[in-house]
Amino acid sequence: MSQNSSATKFTHDVLDVPFNRAYLSKQIMEQQDVQRIDDALTLVSGVFHQNSFGGGFWDNYSFRGFSTDPNLGAAMIRNGLSVNRGINAPKDVVNIESLEFLKGPMAALYGRGETGGLLNLNSKKPQWESESELNLRANTQEQYRISLEHTAPINDELAYRLAVAHEDNQSFRDHVSSERWFFSPQLTWKISDQTQLDFDSEFTEHKGTFDRGVSTVNHQFVMDPKTFTGEPDDGDLKIKDYFYQLRLSHEFNPDWKLNSAVSYKDAKMVGFATEPRRMQADGRTLERQRRYRDYTSEDVLAQTELLGKIDTSWARHEILLSTELGQLDYKQNQLRRNHDSNSPTTVNTIDIYQPEYGKYLPNLTPFTDTKERQRYFAFNVQDQIFFNDQWSVLFGNRFDQVEQDFKNHIKQTEDNQTLHQNSPRFGVNFKASEQWAFYTNYGRSFAMNSGMNRNGQTFAPEKGKSYEVGTKYKINDQSVLSLALFKMKKQNVLTTDPIDKDFQTAAGELSSKGVEFDLNSQINDRWFVNANYSYTDAQIEKDQDLAKGARLSNVPKHQGSVSTNYEFLQDGARKAGVGANLTYVGERSGHNLDNGFNLPSYTLVNLNGYYAPSDRLRYQLNINNLFDKTYYVSSYSDLWVQPGEPLNASISAQWKF
Repeated sequence: MSQNSSATKFTHDVLDVPFNRAYLSKQIMEQQDVQRIDDALTLVSGVFHQNSFGGGFWDNYSFRGFSTDPNLGAAMIRNGLSVNRGINAPKDVVNIESLEFLKGPMAALYGRGETGGLLNLNSKKPQWESESELNLRANTQEQYRISLEHTAPINDELAYRLAVAHEDNQSFRDHVSSERWFFSPQLTWKISDQTQLDFDSEFTEHKGTFDRGVSTVNHQFVMDPKTFTGEPDDGDLKIKDYFYQLRLSHEFNPDWKLNSAVSYKDAKMVGFATEPRRMQADGRTLERQRRYRDYTSEDVLAQTELLGKIDTSWARHEILLSTELGQLDYKQNQLRRNHDSNSPTTVNTIDIYQPEYGKYLPNLTPFTDTKERQRYFAFNVQDQIFFNDQWSVLFGNRFDQVEQDFKNHIKQTEDNQTLHQNSPRFGVNFKASEQWAFYTNYGRSFAMNSGMNRNGQTFAPEKGKSYEVGTKYKINDQSVLSLALFKMKKQNVLTTDPIDKDFQTAAGELSSKGVEFDLNSQINDRWFVNANYSYTDAQIEKDQDLAKGARLSNVPKHQGSVSTNYEFLQDGARKAGVGANLTYVGERSGHNLDNGFNLPSYTLVNLNGYYAPSDRLRYQLNINNLFDKTYYVSSYSDLWVQPGEPLNASISAQWKF
């Protein structure tokens, strides 16, 4: 079994890399009815749901308990290149070949990011054989999806791929719906046997109801999970996310290769929303805040890397040298108005048990008008040294220079800073046999903090460090078992300013330690088993609002799942199989600022079955939340809690032609 090159930029057997990862293939995602990255998180260890911004306007999750700014989506990479900075629509699965969850700090390769890990999206690519695929899906929650893919060669040097997808989704929640269009043209040009140029693009338009979920009363879940406390008359929040990527690769010889890439992303979010603000003393009247958002972001990235192998008398070296240039512009314009009972034009409440809509749509006033620019330059060097078939070490370091400029037009303040940051990482790998390996690694990372303190100054960046030891056991060529122990710390986390609580300061400290277990196993050509378990102790070490030891929000101490699929019919091209998934998510803190509010643990059972009368046609049935459990996926506070879907079923059909 090969390790994708994302962890080191070189392709290796999984036992030769001193880092851990979790891998989800297209087949697993298909069987588990994964429609969003959010659906895949419990299928791997140590990755947890976080605030998805109004019920799913971006992808967000934490690795090993640490997450990025809760007001932005999670960082990720695509085909080994950083993407997802700024505003991002949820990624569409029609373009995803596999998901690769890279554990531990990846800053030495990819720069600014989270200490706990990084998600790599391996995208589908043009093929030199004509293929087409039509997928239809319908769900009992009145959710409908259609996608069409086509790839073919133009000639011996050129091939293309086109993908289009459309969704029209209702929800089990009242007055909540969404719609989505996705289009992706791709082109590959084999300039020569040694040189290839790839062009990828994605155009996503996503609109829907901004939904903060349910609110609790004195930390008790008393609301009907279906009840919507926003305003239907606010209309849809809309996201446009356009992405382009150009990649050039050239092989000088079997040992040396040059990769260059340029990417550009332009995104916009606009729309109204009415959101919970405070529960009144009667336990049923919810004060609300109305907002209008107009956010834009623009991200440009250029990268060049040289990869080479050198054999010496005492070791084999795999060397990486790379540079990166980029610029991110992020503008936020927001209007808002809180409830105020003293004026009839600013009253904004709702009864959580007997909601009446359309009574209040208060006028708004300016609240946020900011512009942030980050310019960055980076240089990276890495050497993995193989002394023999058993021992190898990896040294890597990335130097980043970031120029940050932040303007607050309402307060008429501006500040800028230039940061210089080294992000080293080190790993040792011992391959005891062809089946068993042990490893350890250490790394440092950093992430930019956005905004200004009370003195009108930009913040110092978050800084993190990580230690890990682990082992991997290859049961057979299709089965790997891994066990990892880790410990991490992060500093300069934004926390409330003790002098003026209307501002923040970069003085917080967090820690996380735990154990992760993953099993990906193909027992035989009929039976697949995947299992994972994680113990994560993520807590506050220093904060102005919370005592040391307070748990980080949305991070369960215990989480695990077991999935199995068995193909009971194998009659030539005719096949049929059944599968099941059992997921347990432990109790979680529901709010970093309130250690007394917890989300309850839950256990879910999902079933699936499929029948393929030929290698071109496949039907599948998925039953989710079989026992109709009431559960809560994540929260931002005790007033913003996202409930999970009740019992539902989906049927899908796939036709290849």
